[in-house]
Amino acid sequence: MTEHEDGLSMLAPNEIEQLEGKVRFYTTRQGSRLAFHEYGDPEGDPIFFYHGTGSHLHGMLLHKPALRYGFRIVAPDRPGVARSDFRPGWTVLEYSRDMADLADHLGIGSFGAVGISGGGPTLFASAFAIPERLRCVVDLACAKPVYGDPEMLKPLGTADRFYARLGTRLPLAAFRAPFWLLGMMQKVLKSPKSFAKMFDSSLCPADKEIFKVPDFQYIIMRDQQELFRHGSKGPAYDAQTVYKEWGFDLSDIKIHIEVIHGTADKFIPREFSEYLARNAKDVHINFLENQGHFYHLAHGYETMKKVGEVYH
Repeated sequence: MTEHEDGLSMLAPNEIEQLEGKVRFYTTRQGSRLAFHEYGDPEGDPIFFYHGTGSHLHGMLLHKPALRYGFRIVAPDRPGVARSDFRPGWTVLEYSRDMADLADHLGIGSFGAVGISGGGPTLFASAFAIPERLRCVVDLACAKPVYGDPEMLKPLGTADRFYARLGTRLPLAAFRAPFWLLGMMQKVLKSPKSFAKMFDSSLCPADKEIFKVPDFQYIIMRDQQELFRHGSKGPAYDAQTVYKEWGFDLSDIKIHIEVIHGTADKFIPREFSEYLARNAKDVHINFLENQGHFYHLAHGYETMKKVGEVYH
């Protein structure tokens, strides 16, 4: 695999399909199958990657950077997302136990935890519930438990503000409706560019530049196609874990949290990370001026270099 010509941590379509085909499964203590992929160096330092809402493949953009910096990335799909079985009523704290069990299954003692966007609830649940297993906690602009505060929603992009308002108010049966529509759209849309256009209202200028890259458009398309493999219930439930009560307080997290956050991010505004710093005990924020939500993955070499500094 060669490095992208402009230094971005992109993958060509054939590279994406090759990695996607290497899916593995783990049966949880509840009896459901959890799908996961591994990226990077199989002999490297282990990191668990907590994917975002509506996202399944993005973590593989860290594959080449992980090879360079000597990391083994384990990237599970949460229940009902892509190939993972849906498990009714699952909680983020329950999922943190799944992560510890999966690590045991893979012969991994301690590991780093890296999360992005809607991976926030499960990332912070691990930081709260299994801190003794974690080498580091790295927050790449993760969601925080602030969606019940109208003031905190104002900086969000139009689509994310819409989903946040619905997610805090509606039962799952009703909240599934827009996800059902998204699932139908992925069957109708035919080109990578058309999938990328779905995100346009939530993109800052820096993200718009990333979305112009054909290889990135392709991974967006494949992400959406795989996301709804089991229908809309799993992705909708996964999204609501962000908006509902998490079952613990950020103030109860004792482990250090390193944050990397673009100041122009419209998916997860900088105010969310500032909220984390006010409420958790040990937080350090690295703000990236004028960068957006997808900088962390598109510039994966920089991201993994920073993770390495925290990990070691």
